[in-house]
Amino acid sequence: MKGEYNVVFVLSLFCLSSVSIYIAALRAGMAAKRWALAALCLGPLVLPLFHNHKRLTLRRAFGRFSNFF
Repeated sequence: MKGEYNVVFVLSLFCLSSVSIYIAALRAGMAAKRWALAALCLGPLVLPLFHNHKRLTLRRAFGRFSNFF
């Protein structure tokens, strides 16, 4: 019975991370469905990749030596 709770916990964690990354990708103007699918497959492991891609996208949009704030 404990194993069933672990599976439910992991599945809900993956779904929650997928929804949160989808919303963050929409707000950042990135491909939201692609990031949501990646988060659904890999779970919270996608979060560092997402933040790095978001930072690189901002850097590409504003230039290398510009200030973001």
